[in-house]
Amino acid sequence: MTHIAISLGLLFAGAVVAQSETKKAGYVVVVNATNPCTQTGAEAQATVKKLFLKELTQWPGGVEARPYARDGASPEHVAFVKFVLGMTDAELARHWLKMKNMSGTTPPKDVDSDRLVLKYVAKHQGAFGVVKADAAKGVEGVKVLFEF
Repeated sequence: MTHIAISLGLLFAGAVVAQSETKKAGYVVVVNATNPCTQTGAEAQATVKKLFLKELTQWPGGVEARPYARDGASPEHVAFVKFVLGMTDAELARHWLKMKNMSGTTPPKDVDSDRLVLKYVAKHQGAFGVVKADAAKGVEGVKVLFEF
């Protein structure tokens, strides 16, 4: 019986570690290297949320925002929606339906890969998107705004 309790305890501890690693899975929001935004931490996250949801259209400093989304089933999208937007997929879908009905606003363009997100972000000053942290290392034309 003691062995079972110890095994369950170790299993639970492993699940807690795995869960905390899931939260900090190594994703980053990247922006164009010339983006003048100097915000960090929670302030940068709040701005990205408003820009992604198109509640704001410009970065602080006046640069027109150009958000890029990831495919809805991708781990990058799932983590971004949960940890940056603080929403569920259903809440995000309702948001875009409301925006479409109120003002004709559509969701950001979906991009299939880290490589393409980095390419688009490097090309456009106000662009931003989510990639795996490792994918953003050493890429010219982009900078990491924050990690989550």
